Amino acid sequence: MAKIDWIIHCCANGVVCDGCNKVETGFLQYACNAHTHGMERYHHMDFQMVLFLPLEEIGRILNTLGLRVQAGERFHDGDLVSGIYEDCDIRLNEYEETGRTVLRVIIPDKYNVFPEEERCMPVYRLQLLDTDDLYSESGWSS
Repeated sequence: MAKIDWIIHCCANGVVCDGCNKVETGFLQYACNAHTHGMERYHHMDFQMVLFLPLEEIGRILNTLGLRVQAGERFHDGDLVSGIYEDCDIRLNEYEETGRTVLRVIIPDKYNVFPEEERCMPVYRLQLLDTDDLYSESGWSS
């Protein structure tokens, strides 16, 4: 039976920091930095999500990808991945997250349009920002 042996760290508005007990407030609306730690034991990059979905959904997506890696599947920059959602693929792209390269989960909008396309819903375009630009202090405006 598969065992989840990685962690998911989620930084988002309203989340209490385990280290300092302060409530996070610095992210852009609808943005977060949720990422795994531990995929290196499978010689694989960790995963990241930056679209702030319900925490259960973030966990489902990141753990599903982790379990697929644990079972031997390998993912690379630009891969389209099926099986996360019934009606669309997601895409994985390399991004920097606190000094390391991760595979960011890019989710198309409700019309199955990816964020680099002009007609994509604005909230989904957040997924194209560099990790450091997800914070409201960065000067990005919606």
